[in-house]
Amino acid sequence: MGIEVNVGDVFLVPLDDKSWALGQIISDYEGELYVAIFSEKQETQKVDPDSVIGQKPTFLALTLDAKLFHGDWPILGNMQDNLADFPQPNFKVRQSGVVHIESRDRSVSRQATPAEAEILGYRSVSSPAVIENAVKAHFGIGDWTTHYNEFQADYAYRSARLL
Repeated sequence: MGIEVNVGDVFLVPLDDKSWALGQIISDYEGELYVAIFSEKQETQKVDPDSVIGQKPTFLALTLDAKLFHGDWPILGNMQDNLADFPQPNFKVRQSGVVHIESRDRSVSRQATPAEAEILGYRSVSSPAVIENAVKAHFGIGDWTTHYNEFQADYAYRSARLL
């Protein structure tokens, strides 16, 4: 049996054999995890989960739990006090050929203006391995690809203002 994850869990993403990035599960919609990855490199696995409070995310992305479930991203603890600080992104969806804006949890949807449609991206849930590669590339381990731009936190901040 694997490791069960919870909203608020603070975890480590391995960069190499001696450094890690800090991450947190911000929300969960039917197994689709919304995670934050922070920009400060950790040189130890003994990180206080409370240290995420006040940190700004470098990445905000949708992913699944495989790396957490199997223990590849070790969970350090749970911190719920900062969850409201993170923007909830919105996405572009087509309904009967018309572009709509839809909230991350799919609870709100309305027709998008042409200007909003230009700002919005389509919902994309990426594998944890792809997220890990993006995090490594951010820290100079591996090559950056344009696909990783989707994970940058500024999209969530921009799109959150639209609904």
